[in-house]
Parts: sequence; C-alpha cells; structure tokens
Amino acid sequence: MKVLLIKILLFISIVVGASEPYRIAVITDIHYLSPQLMDGGYAVENYMQTTGRMIKYTPEVLDSVLSHITNDKTDIKSLLICGDLTKDGERQSHLDFAKKLEVLKNKGINTFVIPGNHDINVPSPMKYIGNKSFKTESVSPAEFEEIYKDYGYNNCFSRDTTSLSYATVLHKDTNNRETWLIAIDAARYEDYKTSSISAGRIKRSTEQWIMDILEQAKNKKAQVYGMMHWGLTEHFPMQGELMPNYIVNDWKRLADKFADMGMSMIFTGHSHANDITKHTSQKGNTIYDIETGTLSSYPFTYRIIDDFSTKTDIYTYRIEATEENPNLAKQSKEILSEIADKMIKSRINKFAPNIDIERRQYLSDLLAQLFIMHVHGDENGFSEYNNIIKELGDEYEINDFNLDFEPMDNDITINKPDARIIPIP
Repeated sequence: MKVLLIKILLFISIVVGASEPYRIAVITDIHYLSPQLMDGGYAVENYMQTTGRMIKYTPEVLDSVLSHITNDKTDIKSLLICGDLTKDGERQSHLDFAKKLEVLKNKGINTFVIPGNHDINVPSPMKYIGNKSFKTESVSPAEFEEIYKDYGYNNCFSRDTTSLSYATVLHKDTNNRETWLIAIDAARYEDYKTSSISAGRIKRSTEQWIMDILEQAKNKKAQVYGMMHWGLTEHFPMQGELMPNYIVNDWKRLADKFADMGMSMIFTGHSHANDITKHTSQKGNTIYDIETGTLSSYPFTYRIIDDFSTKTDIYTYRIEATEENPNLAKQSKEILSEIADKMIKSRINKFAPNIDIERRQYLSDLLAQLFIMHVHGDENGFSEYNNIIKELGDEYEINDFNLDFEPMDNDITINKPDARIIPIP
C-alpha cells in the first residue's frame, strides 16, 4: 500500500510539473522617444495629432508594462520585442530604452529584440523642443547590436552573417524538449536614403540561414517559433494588394516554407493592430501569425503567453491610462479615428473619384469604424455591418468578404498539435 501511494504521488508530481507553462510577454512598436529629446511644447503635440503616436506618454506606458512583466506574481520568463523600439532610431532613445530593459535582466527575465523599419540608419531622427524639431543622432546596424548585446545577440546559438537575425533557445520543458526562437531581421535599412522604408524583405542568404536552423530543429525535435517586425500572412482581405508594405515581401511562398519546415507560430508587429491569423500551406501545415498592437497608440496592447507542451494560451492586456494622462486610450482613439477618416477619404477620392459626396462620407465613416475595430482585435460590433459589407462586396465584386480572418485575436487557446482554437472566457 505504501509503495502504491508513493507511485501515485510521484505520478501526480510529474503531471503537475509538466503542466507548468513557460510564460512569455510580447510587446512591439513602442516608438519610444527619449524624454531627453522632447518637452511638452507644440512640436510634440503637433506630431501626436498628425501621426496618432502618443510619444509624449510612451515612456510612462512602457514603464507600466515593464512593471507588470517584472512583477514576481506573473512569473514571466522571457520578453519578445518585435521591432520599432524607437520613434525613428534616435541613438539616445536606444540607449534609454536598453537601460529600461536592465530591470528585466536583473530579475532573470530574458529579453529578445529585433529591429523594425524605425530603428536603424533612419536619415532624419528628430528631437522636439518648444515649437521646433531638430535633427539628432541615429545608430548603425553594428551600434544597434552593441546596444542590445544582452538582449539576444550575446545569448544566441546562431547568427546570420548578412543581417541582424539570430536563433536562440527560448526554453526547455520538463521532458527536455527545447523551444527555439528565430528572430528575423527583415528591415531594409541598408537601402535608406532620404527616409526609412516601410516595406520589409528577407534576403535570400538570410532565408537559407533560416531554413538551415529549421532543419537543425527538425533533427533535434525542437519546437520553433519565429519573431519578425513584418507580418508573415494577410490579416484582412486584400491586404497584400491594399497595404503590401505591412507584410514581408513574397509572403505566400515564405509562409508555406516556414510552416512546412515546422515553424508553428511567428510573433509580429508593424501594423499597430492586435490580430491573429493562420496560414495553411499547400501540404496542409499551419503557422499562426500572432500580430501584437502598438504601445504608442490605441489600444496600447501587449500580450502574455502561457506555453504548455500541449497548448498555448494567449492573453491580451491594454493600457487605458497613465498618471500624466488619465484619458490616454480615449484621447488616442479619437485622434486615430480622425486620421483614419482623412486617409480613407483620400483613398476613396483616388480610386472612386466620381462617387457622390454623401456616399463618400458614408463609406469613410464606415471604414474608419471598421479600422478601429481591427486594431483593437476581434472586431466586436462588426456583425452590425454584415449587410452593408455584403452590399459593398457585391458592388465591388469581392466574394466572401470577412474583415477578421480566423482565429480570434485577443484571448485564445491554440492546442497542439491539432491546432484547434478555443476561446478563453
């Protein structure tokens, strides 16, 4: 009887131990501007009103998120940062941002970064003082790597020689199965001349390096996740035609290859939207593109992910207010709505110049509301517009129009390996 009891207790301890998740936080598109490079003057306020990026409040937003991540009760082991760490690659912003990450390092939380299109070789990084803006220093690829050497580059097992991509062991479960992270640099900072380039591409040499890492992972039976600033799949209908710069170049071919070689998830940003989509290759393999919203504007989202051996739970968190601005999310949403309305009117004027004024206003209002739903994720309220969208789809010959691709965007469970989707209550 005693031996049986010991065996039962041992079995329970093994099961309980195996069920403990490896907890990961994900942030992206912080667009951090060092407080040393701005004051509360007109230049900063004007920038926020015209771009929607609330740079005046981003340092406080970031502090709030990092405070949550480093709270002992969260038990977060790693932080992934998917690019656009800084507003426009200002050297001082990078130095200050890296300094903030030290609190995670001191807590034993591993942080992994990758550059976006706003981080390196930006031709005209600016500081904002009073009513004016002034040019300041940027950083080179080598300087970026040096500044963030403790946040991916010094604790990886492989480095791509032609980009700032790297591969690292993210964690090892109780059965000694490893999970690898491939951080993919798809930025085109080598091509910048007068401005940064929003589009992203993976060099052929980098692609070959990625495939070599995926082959190694197969041989070692390691689970593989990716991280990249640009999306790997479309997140809404016709994104590849309407907004191609927000998906990596040649995405269909790459998504097929990554899925077929065993990459099951990739964490992305760039679009400032909280959205998850899945891509199934022609061979039937699936990869999930987990796109996280920005910390620089509504809805100020970040994610916490519980990675189990049998499933992955994804949770979304939002910053609604800061001490300096208790109405931050509401104010940002209003600014973003106005900007979206103006941009949409401009697109309508370009592609449908003969449309009457009333119809133009109706369409711009509708699409601006749908845009705000999209950046928030899960498109709550979208069903109210189903009939209208169907009419538009018929009018413009778009079949099976669905704003929100599967699965849900904010709080879900992805079961392994069959990848069934379950909403988290």
